[in-house]
Amino acid sequence: MAAKKFTPSEQQMNHIIEVFHQYSQKSPDALEKTEFEELVEKQAPGYHKYMKENNISLETLFKQIDLDKNKKMTFPEFVLVLSKIAIEIHDRYHKDKGPEGSGHHGHGYSHHHHH
Repeated sequence: MAAKKFTPSEQQMNHIIEVFHQYSQKSPDALEKTEFEELVEKQAPGYHKYMKENNISLETLFKQIDLDKNKKMTFPEFVLVLSKIAIEIHDRYHKDKGPEGSGHHGHGYSHHHHH
């Protein structure tokens, strides 16, 4: 049976899953608070900086995302953090482009934001 060929986007998602597993060593398929903190500090330093600038602690984020309050972050809970990171990166992208590039990504694509 041939190996399934992933699209570049699917490969990037697989990489995120691999990073999650790399840090989730103490509990099966879940991050403990210290593992989560290390992951964010090392793998998402731009988001970590954003959190500090907005007085959001990693502990606060962990507690907010730990929906079942078991003091562990499962992958579905982690996906909620990924959405926060993606939104912050997206907002930073538009901020860095300035008003003349409003809504335009500079690579021939606009997703028609109303800024």
